[in-house]
Amino acid sequence: MKHPNGAARALSLLLAAVLVLLSASCAKNGEKNAADPGNTPAVTEPDAADAGSDQAGTPETEPARPLEYLGAHDFEGRTYTVLVSGMDNGEWRQNNIDADAENPEIINSSRFNRNIEVEDTLNVTLASIEQFGNGGIVMGELKAAVKANDEIYNSTQLCCTDAAKITLEGYFADLTTLPGVSLGEPWWDARSVEDMTIRGQLYHAVNAVCIASYNATFAILFNKELAAEYHLESPYQDVLDGKWTYDALKGMMTGISTDLDGNGKMDDKDLFGLCLWVDSITGAVNSGLEYCAQVGEDGLLALTLDTERVQDIVDKFISFAADPEITADYIFKGYSSYDLFAGNHALFYMQEINRITAFRDMEADFGVLPMPKFNEEQPVYRSCVAENDGVLLSVPIVMSDPEFTGIVLDALACLSERYVMPAYYEITLQRKAARDEESGQMLDIIFSTRAYDLGWIYQVGALKNSMKDIVQGASPNISALVQKRKSIAGRMINTVNEFYENGG
Repeated sequence: MKHPNGAARALSLLLAAVLVLLSASCAKNGEKNAADPGNTPAVTEPDAADAGSDQAGTPETEPARPLEYLGAHDFEGRTYTVLVSGMDNGEWRQNNIDADAENPEIINSSRFNRNIEVEDTLNVTLASIEQFGNGGIVMGELKAAVKANDEIYNSTQLCCTDAAKITLEGYFADLTTLPGVSLGEPWWDARSVEDMTIRGQLYHAVNAVCIASYNATFAILFNKELAAEYHLESPYQDVLDGKWTYDALKGMMTGISTDLDGNGKMDDKDLFGLCLWVDSITGAVNSGLEYCAQVGEDGLLALTLDTERVQDIVDKFISFAADPEITADYIFKGYSSYDLFAGNHALFYMQEINRITAFRDMEADFGVLPMPKFNEEQPVYRSCVAENDGVLLSVPIVMSDPEFTGIVLDALACLSERYVMPAYYEITLQRKAARDEESGQMLDIIFSTRAYDLGWIYQVGALKNSMKDIVQGASPNISALVQKRKSIAGRMINTVNEFYENGG
């Protein structure tokens, strides 16, 4: 990363101060485990000392620098390189490391100031290599570098499924062994650490650098103009009262669908209760506090999809999601989800948080909601991260200096939570995209209840594809589905457990 000229650097430092003050209004993740559904996203409130002065404008004491917890380090200008990968399209293509000194966008400025502070404090140079698109090519290049003992990449941000595949081939280091990595601090997603630790080992996780995983969290948007037109009560209070369930969602959609053009069939010119991304059925299972596969009390991964509760969740979900008179499965039908929702042709839209920014120019007002509970008795909401769009952070096993790798990795995460997350969460989502105060409360709930399903991430038995088929008319019998894929799923589970039992 290039250092700015004097004027640009001064502007950047001023923006950093603004961001710190802005972060005071953000919800604080705190020291609690993020698995606690009462917690808010990883956004830090600054200490009073961070304001920098007393009433007279003169600092009483030098404020503590946020990286002092790491101790003094001088890495003599060494370059720390991050491999950034993921979806290759304008909406999802994100480099969360690189930043431009001349770009005034607040997200870019926050990354730029984070980078400057990391570089100046530790005497390092930050760099990134982008490999968006074909996951096979990305994985091939990474594996070739490791086999050649070539330390090209100090850390990686790969699509969840790609990271899982490479993990099982032994190319990543156990994050719990890296010096300087503070997995218990709020800049690491505690739920990712909990959900993805097997036999005490952790080869991939999420921290505040991984904005793509926040973007990939399942959620629901609703068209407030249509809700008012049909005299529907806002669902916000249901969410806050713990009454936002699949029954409540279906109840709001009942009687909404209309053949607007009178051609005798429902198509993208008509009005639907729901515009659906078919992958949402996996998010629905997780929103009912169930998993495809989960680490058990013995520390091993186990297939957990075949339960009565999963069947009940699926039955409730497909009662509307598989009904073409209520729901538009836009991918299967070849419709534009933007035209459907922004064009007032769908009351609800079930997809991922990233879609909020796609609708910032939408004429009608919209709100954001968490995925519903299975029933009101369920104690918490649950918002799973979609494995095909989210990213996981990992560290290749080729490390000449583990302390250098761990210290810089944690510093990036710490300052991302301090600078970048307030910009992303408070400004981009709450102020620019989501259009009301209540949506900010909903985002608090969504981000504080994130979860990760290793069954989907490790693609156990290709069960996700079978789940998607249910929405398009396949048998909804979960026991039969699991039984059909049980042999393949069992081998995959065994492969995962053998890897972790052998210590990687």
